[in-house]
Amino acid sequence: MRQFNLDILKTKMISIEETIEDIDNDLHHVKPEYIRKLELIKKEGTISSSDFEKKFGVRL
Repeated sequence: MRQFNLDILKTKMISIEETIEDIDNDLHHVKPEYIRKLELIKKEGTISSSDFEKKFGVRL
């Protein structure tokens, strides 16, 4: 019975580790300058893609 419980725990641990790895793979660090640009856009409201490119130098 004890070995059975250990096997269940090992299986659950592996599942949790895989889930954490999947979540970690989905997360990406964002450069601080991009966060500032996004905050500025949020503050100003919507912006056209051409205005965005002129203002921030990034093509959408």
